[in-house]
Amino acid sequence: MTTAHGRFASAGAGEWTARARTGGFAATAGTAYILLAWVLVLCVAYQVFLAGLAVFDNPLNWGRHVAFVHVFELIPVLMLILAAVARLPKGRWYYMGPVLLYFLIGLQYAFVALRGTAVAALHTVNALLIFWGSAALALRARRLGRLDAEG
Repeated sequence: MTTAHGRFASAGAGEWTARARTGGFAATAGTAYILLAWVLVLCVAYQVFLAGLAVFDNPLNWGRHVAFVHVFELIPVLMLILAAVARLPKGRWYYMGPVLLYFLIGLQYAFVALRGTAVAALHTVNALLIFWGSAALALRARRLGRLDAEG
């Protein structure tokens, strides 16, 4: 089986697609994983936008920035559960990616607690890492959907 880019799909991804084609709960969980991966990317982008609003428009937007993280901070945990339910291939960051993203989101709280120090400025750098990591994971997860569609 080859992917849309002409590369051979691994046996793990092929096994997942065979299960997904048969339908059922695992296929639904895999689809939900892909959707949540993209929702996380959008949430992180919106979170950065809220920070920009607070800096460049109105400082009252900090409240929105602080509150909005609670909307999406558990998405990586849900993705980890969905990866297990869908029996996604191991070794492709489908499991460790959400764990790492959850850790990085939690690290944001530590950086905020260090306000008034130079280390607190790493909050912004970490936000870039969270966005990059979530986008990379979403692109990787998208391959699952492509493999499934190719049958």
